[in-house]
Amino acid sequence: MDTFAVPNKHTLNNALNNLHNLLKQFVQIEDKAWQDMQARLKSRTYKKRDIFIKEGNICTEIAFIVKGSFRYYTVIDGVEITTYFSFENEWLSSYSSFLSNTPSLVSIEAMKDAEILVLGKADLQELYSRYLSVEHFGRYMAEHLVTCLDTRMHSLLLKTPEERYLKALNETPEYFEKVPLHYIASFLGISPESLSRIRRRVMLRVS
Repeated sequence: MDTFAVPNKHTLNNALNNLHNLLKQFVQIEDKAWQDMQARLKSRTYKKRDIFIKEGNICTEIAFIVKGSFRYYTVIDGVEITTYFSFENEWLSSYSSFLSNTPSLVSIEAMKDAEILVLGKADLQELYSRYLSVEHFGRYMAEHLVTCLDTRMHSLLLKTPEERYLKALNETPEYFEKVPLHYIASFLGISPESLSRIRRRVMLRVS
């Protein structure tokens, strides 16, 4: 069960600076829009394995990760299948549920103790209506999500397990630093034993 303690002030200020810098990478966000957004953000902390959203519920929040990491997963025939990860200074949400107001297809849980800044859907819609820069950033996020989903589907359908492993190793090395290997195996669509064999095979080739 999640808790609602507030991160310490120093951590919170750093997170707000990181979020502000992230926004400025993509849009020219005016001071008034940023101040309005800050006023609507709510701080929240999670313990390891606390749930941000449960599969089947409608997601009404989007969050910026201050500290920690999260995994997205679905349950098929009693088995958890990991579909995605989010880390510090990244956004967090069940996006399709959030955007379409439909039940979430995934659960999202903290992989370690975490701190996030949460923005409710009603607040985000209000920001969209008031500030064109925030609306533009929302459009960028939606486009980025579609691109990520297309890339993920292409990898699962057309690449071999070893190719998927090498792609993850080259493009997202933080996975192997921050995520337990059995979650990575699930994300790659293989068993932990298969992942171990692939890792040994790759290491032998480069040694």
